[in-house]
Amino acid sequence: MGALLEVHDVELSFGGLRALDGPSLTVGEGEVVGLIGPNGAGKTSLFNCIGGLYRPQHGSIRFAGREIVGLPRHRIAALGIGRTFQNLGLLASRTVLDNVLAGAYHATRGGWWATALALPNVARTERATRERALDLLAELSLGDVAGVPVGTLPFGTLKRIELARALIANPRLLLVDEPANGLVHGEVMELGATLRRLAAERGAAILLVEHHMGLVMSVSDRVAVLDFGRLIAEGDPRIVARDPQVVAAYLGRAA
Repeated sequence: MGALLEVHDVELSFGGLRALDGPSLTVGEGEVVGLIGPNGAGKTSLFNCIGGLYRPQHGSIRFAGREIVGLPRHRIAALGIGRTFQNLGLLASRTVLDNVLAGAYHATRGGWWATALALPNVARTERATRERALDLLAELSLGDVAGVPVGTLPFGTLKRIELARALIANPRLLLVDEPANGLVHGEVMELGATLRRLAAERGAAILLVEHHMGLVMSVSDRVAVLDFGRLIAEGDPRIVARDPQVVAAYLGRAA
């Protein structure tokens, strides 16, 4: 399995605070890699570097063989990197379908303006995108609420909508940031099955940041552990879970 994402020796500092201290990791096509660690370990900072929100001071991030450090966010998204966020950024007054379609616009340079100006092929592209969005909603068991305003729906459903919005642009790599937060047990199990299906059927590479260890251990092919911005363990989830450094990072050095 070739590496689709290659992170090498990434360093990121904010003033005197070192958020990332040289972690390196890879994610292959069709692979789910769990990225775990205590609060403040640097997980979201690494996501922000991959997605172009932050620019590391040192290191390399390559996607499909191409260096992406320094590229603007819309260019990174257009290459095939999608993302969900801890804090949902859905538009409460708009329908589920509108929110998902927004994900397609955000992944292109022209975005909303290209549609508003009716540039060539926009109408045809819009129809195809709408059909793809409806298919995606059906795949995620959201078809029945496509026309419902987002603000009226329960939290577990909102999480699936956020996932659909990230998937509408057909990303090759999906960055999933704490998707189980706020979900009940049954919803977590359903989410895990969905992530595994996306990797198996779509061939999507998934980098998953999550505190719910049951979800991480059940869906991940490999797990990488950050602590104070450093990679302290990486490999098979069952072996990593017993690593003394990992146990110490989560439970304290005395443990």
